[in-house]
Amino acid sequence: MKNITLSVDDELYERSRVLAAERKTTVTGLVREHLEGLTRLQENRTRARKEIRKMIGGFGGKVGSMPAREERHARG
Repeated sequence: MKNITLSVDDELYERSRVLAAERKTTVTGLVREHLEGLTRLQENRTRARKEIRKMIGGFGGKVGSMPAREERHARG
């Protein structure tokens, strides 16, 4: 496990301590939880983009032809 040094202003630190106490954890635990969430989110986005590109590749990115302007704006 690696240690990091983080500087925050006093007010943020105090608010973080209160939040950590409410959640029965530490400020370090809050930071760790947030970093884990951020990295998990990025990994999920990367995986989703790969899956979308794979699906698009299967049909060449073309779903069908675009209707004429008159058809798109027809009323009734």
